[in-house]
Amino acid sequence: MVSSPSLWRPPVPIKDAIEQDAITPFPKPEAPEEEEEESQGDRDRRLMSSLPVKVFGERRYLEYQATWWPESAVQAVLAIQRRFRPRPSDVLLASYPKSGTTWMKALVFAIMSRKVYPLRDHPLLRLNPHDCVVHLSGAYATGKEAVVEALPSPRIMAVHMPFSTLPASVVADSSSGCKIVYVWRDPKDVLVSLWHYYRKLRPEEAHVSEFHDLYESFCQGDTVFGPWWDNVLGYFRASVEMPTRVLFLRYEDMLEDTASAVVAIADFVGCPFSAEEERAGVVDAIVKLCSFEELKNLDTNMSGSNGHLIKLPSSSYFRKGVAGDWVGHMTREMADRIDSIVQGKFQGSGLEIKRAST
Repeated sequence: MVSSPSLWRPPVPIKDAIEQDAITPFPKPEAPEEEEEESQGDRDRRLMSSLPVKVFGERRYLEYQATWWPESAVQAVLAIQRRFRPRPSDVLLASYPKSGTTWMKALVFAIMSRKVYPLRDHPLLRLNPHDCVVHLSGAYATGKEAVVEALPSPRIMAVHMPFSTLPASVVADSSSGCKIVYVWRDPKDVLVSLWHYYRKLRPEEAHVSEFHDLYESFCQGDTVFGPWWDNVLGYFRASVEMPTRVLFLRYEDMLEDTASAVVAIADFVGCPFSAEEERAGVVDAIVKLCSFEELKNLDTNMSGSNGHLIKLPSSSYFRKGVAGDWVGHMTREMADRIDSIVQGKFQGSGLEIKRAST
C-alpha cells in the first residue's frame, strides 16, 4: 500500500498555526453581497427561533435534525453544513463526547506527523491534543472559519456531529476523499465521564449536580449531541456502507490492543507503517507517547487551561481513561436498564453492546 505523498507533509498543530502564522491562504468562495449575508443570517435566526427548546440550569439547548445542541453551536452547525469544503487529504475524527476524543486526537496526530516530528521532541509533549487538532464546530462558533480554511493539508479536524448532520460535501460527494475515524465507548462509562466533566466545568448548574438526573436524560435520549445511540448507529451504518471512507473503532478494543488500532488507523488514513518502522518500534513508541498516563502527567496537561479556540481546564480532559468505571456510580439495575435500551435501539443493525457483567 503506497501512501499519498501529500499526507507525508505534517499536519500543523492548530495552536502553532495561529500563533506562528504557519497557515497559508487557501482559495475561498466569493464573499456574498452584504444583503444576501444578512438575509441568510435572518433565515438562520428564524429557523433557530422555531426549534424545540430545553433549558438545563442556565443553558438552552435546541433540537435540530433530531439532535440536541447547545444553542451557541446551532449557528456554527448551519454554517458548516452550508460552507465547509472537504479536501481529499482531510481526516475527520468523530465521536460522541467523552468517548475517547482526546486520546484519538493524540493518536491520529502522532501517526500522521511521525515522519517529520521526532517522537522525543513531539508537539504532543508541549501541547494538549486539543491544541493540535481543531474542533470544527468550535472553530466556526468562535469566528475561526478562515483559520480552518487556511490550514495546510493534511487537516485533522474533530466533530461530535451525528453522521446525519454532516455537510453533504462530506457524506454525499464520493469524490471528496475525506476520511472519517469514529470511536465509540460503552454508554455507561460515557455517562459517568460526562457527569464528572459537567461537574468540573459547571458545578453551579443544578441539572448536573445529581447523577440520577443526567442518567434519566441519557436514557430518554435527551443529552447533547444525542440521542447517544443515534450518534453511534449513524457512523456504524456509514462504516458498513462506505468502509473505505469511515473507520469504526470501539474504545474498549483499543484499550486492550492499542498497537493494532494504531496500525489500522495508519493504514486507513493512508500513512501505513513500513516494515522498517515496525522493527524499529515506532508503533510502540506512538502507543507510549499517546498513552493516558503519559499524556496526563505532562506539565502542559496538569495545570492551567488548553484549547486555543475555547479555553477549558487542562485537567478536565484527563480523569481515568479506563473501561468499567460505571460500576462505582450506578446499581446493577441502572446498568441493565441502559443496556436493555441500547440493545433495543441496536436491534437489527448488526452492532452489539456487551452487557454488564459486574
